[in-house]
Amino acid sequence: MNKVKIAILTISIIIFSLIGIKKLIYIIEVKDLKNKEIILNESIRVLNECFDLENKNKRTPNKSIELIEYCLKEYGYKN
Repeated sequence: MNKVKIAILTISIIIFSLIGIKKLIYIIEVKDLKNKEIILNESIRVLNECFDLENKNKRTPNKSIELIEYCLKEYGYKN
């Protein structure tokens, strides 16, 4: 009977440990996603300012393409 109690206790500890590890990994992933979201939102804001969408009708298509290329080169995606 004593061995059965030890086995049940051991299995319970293993199960709760696995659940805790899974929750910890989830928490770390959520923090990483929030950081990436902040970086992405900042990139979107900077690129929108650079593209100058309010004055897009005042530019020729070639000038718009040049502006987009400049903005992406200057402020585009960075690791």
